Amino acid sequence: MMTDVNVVVMDFKGVKGNEVVTVNEDNSYTILINARLSYEGQLKAYQHALRHIENNDFQKNDVQSIEYNAHQLNTEKVIPVPAQKYLERIRELQKERRRIQRQIKKDQERVKFIMDNSDLYKLAEHQYLYGDEL
Repeated sequence: MMTDVNVVVMDFKGVKGNEVVTVNEDNSYTILINARLSYEGQLKAYQHALRHIENNDFQKNDVQSIEYNAHQLNTEKVIPVPAQKYLERIRELQKERRRIQRQIKKDQERVKFIMDNSDLYKLAEHQYLYGDEL
């Protein structure tokens, strides 16, 4: 059975941490979440705090085991993915990376050519606009 949980998103100015959980006088809980986290980070902080509440961690003393258990993955809904899928995705990403690197090299060569010949372009533009007489 889940007790009442209040959630407050607030700025943790100068304080490190993602979330803080407190037990209230009425045995409900308040979770304070750092507003400086991304939305995904706030969700993870919320889920982490809920695991502490669900595991009754406020009744325990061993911080190391509490945090160890709170960070364990929930493997009930995990669907195994064949390693071949990961290998295919890695190959696709490597191919894309090589393509991007080739494009970057071409672009760098173009920029270098323009930088090396910028006076030539200025002269050509001047001649186009004003003729041969300088």
